[in-house]
This record gives sequence, structure tokens and C-alpha cells, in this order.
Amino acid sequence: MYFNSFDERLNRIDWQPSAVPTRQMIDRVLASRLPRQPRSAVLSLAGAIAGILIGTGLKGMALAGSPWGPETGLAGAIVGSLALTGLAASVTAALIAAVKGKEAPRLIQFASMNLLMIVVLLLS
Repeated sequence: MYFNSFDERLNRIDWQPSAVPTRQMIDRVLASRLPRQPRSAVLSLAGAIAGILIGTGLKGMALAGSPWGPETGLAGAIVGSLALTGLAASVTAALIAAVKGKEAPRLIQFASMNLLMIVVLLLS
């Protein structure tokens, strides 16, 4: 078949002009998008919890009345070494996240919340 005009071609494909997109078009656009990553809030929360634990451990190392404070023996040495190891890991993760920012955006979320909570607890 041969169609002479543009209007005849449009009539052939049953196209009708409208300002509202069709349901099929909406479904195609939504299907082509990447799924959202709900884990982003979980990573921030995990970073905050880890930062609170590390910050509490570091703060308790300096307080005389805490169960893992100065001169508490083996418990103080274990909790203190875990807190210092956590601090070293947090700083290392933050440095890696700063260097590889675009390659590891999830690490940035975790490391920033982690260091934020550590600093907040140490300054309070």
C-alpha cells in the first residue's frame, strides 16, 4: 500500500494527538529506569550505629568510672583496643571514600555517618 499524505499515515497507525501520555508509554519509561536502592538509608543507619558504638568505646576509655575505663584490667584493654581499631578502620574507610567518591557512593554514606557520630560523641 502506498500512502500519499502524512495524515493518511497517521490514520493508518491510529495515532491521535494528546497531551496525556498513554499507559503503555508510562510503563515503558518506568521499566527502563533503574530500580531504586532502598539500602541507602540502611547504610547511613549502619554507619551511625557503628559510629555510636566506636565513639562510646573511645569516650569510655578516658572516663574513670566506666567499666572499660582506665585501670579496669582485661575488659578495658579489650574494649579499648576494639574502639581504637574501629577508629582506625573508620578513618581508613573515609579516606578511601574520599579518593574513590564516584566509584563507591555507598561507602561515602557509611563512612560519613560513621565519622560524624564518632566526632559528636567525642565532643559531647
